[in-house]
Amino acid sequence: MTAVENVRPFVRSRLLRIGHVDDVDDVMQDVRVAAWEGLVKQRYRQLPGITFGAWVQGIAVHLCADHIRRTLAHPWMSLNADPEVSPVAPVDFAATESGERVAEHEWAVEVLTTVREHVTAETWELAVECLTAPRERHPGHESGWEERKGWQAVTTLRHTAVTVRAAMDVEPATLCDAATVIATAVCCLPTVLLQVVAERLVLTGVRGADRAAKVAELSAETGLRANYLEGRISYARKLYTAALDVLEGTVAKQPTSGPANSNTLASVGPQLMS
Repeated sequence: MTAVENVRPFVRSRLLRIGHVDDVDDVMQDVRVAAWEGLVKQRYRQLPGITFGAWVQGIAVHLCADHIRRTLAHPWMSLNADPEVSPVAPVDFAATESGERVAEHEWAVEVLTTVREHVTAETWELAVECLTAPRERHPGHESGWEERKGWQAVTTLRHTAVTVRAAMDVEPATLCDAATVIATAVCCLPTVLLQVVAERLVLTGVRGADRAAKVAELSAETGLRANYLEGRISYARKLYTAALDVLEGTVAKQPTSGPANSNTLASVGPQLMS
């Protein structure tokens, strides 16, 4: 954990270049889990002249690059815009932009519309307010509870958007059965830790003492607090639900949808209740 925390300044400097310094905790979480997986699965080997810290630094370099690539790969759209009403008339937009840009705009609207369906009105409003309100920049500024709550809402929207667009990018032909749909929905979650929580604590349906034992086991493996992991369960379930809804819609739209696809969707449903 010390080696992981030592790469935080590097991660912060890389994300600051694209104006996404608020993503530092997300990337650090991915670095932490990747380092843990590397030790558990024995991917790390002691080599002469290469310290464990240097190995973690290498992980941070790759994860930062991946995060920046994903962030810049898709267009951004203001949360102030009503997803159901384009801020520019379709005719005007088409006349001034290329067909590719029009398609990107429509895709962004679809993502935001789906995101809005899977977050509460309060979360959406808090995020918009947080992103549009003037921000204190002086060195002595300390964010209060309301400001922190706003940025939590921004993170929720961002994670939901990443999950939704990952699900939308899935090739329909790969969704051949219920097990594949479920596994794909888990992979759409935005961080490795959330994927692990969904796989071990959401889909398994463990409760009570069994869940506490599983949480304690994961806490010991990752070095994260048990109460933090408990809080991630509900969050991972909501993101998993969003991904599953998108994938179910993809399956339902397939021209070959019939009894086979209907059975696929029916068998996925019970997983959400676990």
